[in-house]
Amino acid sequence: MEKFTLSIAVLVFAFLVGCSQKENSQKANNPAKESTTQIDASVESPEKSATERLNELVNKQFTIQADQISNNDYASIEEIGKAFVNLYTGAVAEQEAVSFEHYIANENLLTFTNKMLTLEQQQELKGGIGVNFGMDNEFKEVELKKLDDNLYYLRLTFTNQGSGMSCKLLVQSVNKSLKIVDLYFGNKDGVDTMATGHPSEKKLDNPKLWDDQKWMKGVMEKLEKYETELNSNS
Repeated sequence: MEKFTLSIAVLVFAFLVGCSQKENSQKANNPAKESTTQIDASVESPEKSATERLNELVNKQFTIQADQISNNDYASIEEIGKAFVNLYTGAVAEQEAVSFEHYIANENLLTFTNKMLTLEQQQELKGGIGVNFGMDNEFKEVELKKLDDNLYYLRLTFTNQGSGMSCKLLVQSVNKSLKIVDLYFGNKDGVDTMATGHPSEKKLDNPKLWDDQKWMKGVMEKLEKYETELNSNS
């Protein structure tokens, strides 16, 4: 019995020694692979630049399965709102030109948003804004309200470097993609506050507002006047 046990032990030892030798042989035959693996594990990916992060936000798209928004799309509505806020406020802080075409389909609203960004970037350079813009916003509260079968009101409150802000949005689906059809930050010194109304006056419930050419003309006239004043104080 002792001889049998000893024989088993010898066989197990020989098997383990053989496996170890095989593994060492594989490492010797392919040292570069082992070295590469160790390097890959030890080297961290470089941190993305602000421009790269903004470009990622620019290229985001927000699709839904059906023609109309359903309960299953609530997370996507929140996602497009937060992405838009980070893109806009990040573009102001970084003084970058960005595209909102994946977020806004209405040409008039897109024109207004682009102009608002340009003017708030000028304000930021002059130190004339009472809030801290940035891309790393901390979102606090989310309010989502259904206004119609395909129209939702979204209000986001957020902070950046201790500065509290909010953004109100109207979101609906266009060809199975979520789009912003109206927006409002309403900051005290904000361009949209000056051009589209005080928070107590500005309502977000009309998805056709920016199709109203009279409304658009009045808003753009206010923006032109404000731009003239801003440049004259340079």
